[in-house]
Amino acid sequence: MIQFIYKLITLVLVFYGTIAISNHTKTEKHSEVYTTLKANDSLLFERSFNKCETQYLEQLIAEDFEFYHDIGGLEDSKEGFIKSMQNGICNPENTTKSRRELVEGSLEVFPLKNNGEIYGALQNGVHKFFETTNGKEVAGSIAKFSHLWLLEDGKWLLKRVISYDHQMQEQPITDRVNVSDTTLDSYIGQYEAKDSGLVIISRTKTGLHINAGGMNADIYAKSETLFAHQQAPLTFEFISNSEGSITKFIVRENDNIVEEAIKK
Repeated sequence: MIQFIYKLITLVLVFYGTIAISNHTKTEKHSEVYTTLKANDSLLFERSFNKCETQYLEQLIAEDFEFYHDIGGLEDSKEGFIKSMQNGICNPENTTKSRRELVEGSLEVFPLKNNGEIYGALQNGVHKFFETTNGKEVAGSIAKFSHLWLLEDGKWLLKRVISYDHQMQEQPITDRVNVSDTTLDSYIGQYEAKDSGLVIISRTKTGLHINAGGMNADIYAKSETLFAHQQAPLTFEFISNSEGSITKFIVRENDNIVEEAIKK
């Protein structure tokens, strides 16, 4: 009986101890650590990424910085990362501009402690990206991120970044038009493209579906001959000959021709 009571007390202590730990693992949004790292997040993206004020990267990034991206690969140096920013999205000759937006309410901060003292923190969140070309902004990807911050000599430094689960944002469709079944059926078939190889166009209830290499997506009608990808700045224009038969379609990205597919 005594052993049973001892086990019961132990289980209760473990249970409530686990609750106590879990309740104090994530910082409250008014805490100093949360507020400080949220401000650092703003410097990294609102200033360094959106406005290309890259001098803040020098202040915030650790010397042994590493950046892991699920699509773009690994950057394992502070110098290399800053140069890639300056030569890429922050290059004055780059006609496409990028903007990052933090998803409201997604930011979390988990302090890391040693003997009760905070030495670092893990910052998690979700953010969206937008691309502007020729003055027109379109939604890009949405992704999750984890930032490892370390507190060194009273200064927070970003040591590790993991950017993952990139997916294209759903684009609101405001310009869809209705196209007859007869017209939609005329586009069905196999096409051959120089870069993509075999392209298959099939039907959906309200539009078309394209399968080409790595692309497998529904496309919707903007007119009787012009279709658009809902999650990327791509359009597909179907071309017919003098007899009204479909001969090919032209692919444009941000209004620039990038591919031509000939019907087989």
